[in-house]
Amino acid sequence: MNTTPSAGRHPQPGPPPHPDETRQWLLVPVLFTALTLVAGGLSYAASDLPRSPLWLSLPYLIPLGLAALTWRPPRTPAQRTNRIVAGGIGAVLALVYAKGVEVVLIGIGLAVWLIQGD
Repeated sequence: MNTTPSAGRHPQPGPPPHPDETRQWLLVPVLFTALTLVAGGLSYAASDLPRSPLWLSLPYLIPLGLAALTWRPPRTPAQRTNRIVAGGIGAVLALVYAKGVEVVLIGIGLAVWLIQGD
């Protein structure tokens, strides 16, 4: 009979997890989610969007999606950094979205007025 010496043994557990993997990842997602919601609310309230059609507020889902990326627990330091950057970009986008929409709509209105004439 040709058996290996480890045939009846249980496999050895791997090395202990890296300290970064065992730390809780709650402060960053909570912080960026709250920051994105506050920035979006302030941006929306300070603009003319509340008097506009509801579909103009749908792109706020993009900053919220970037904030939602931070809820996935990172497995490496690079993923941790990428998720922090994504949350920061989401908060900034939520802050500047409403004014950006106003500038684009004013530009479109001005272009239509110039093309049509008076």
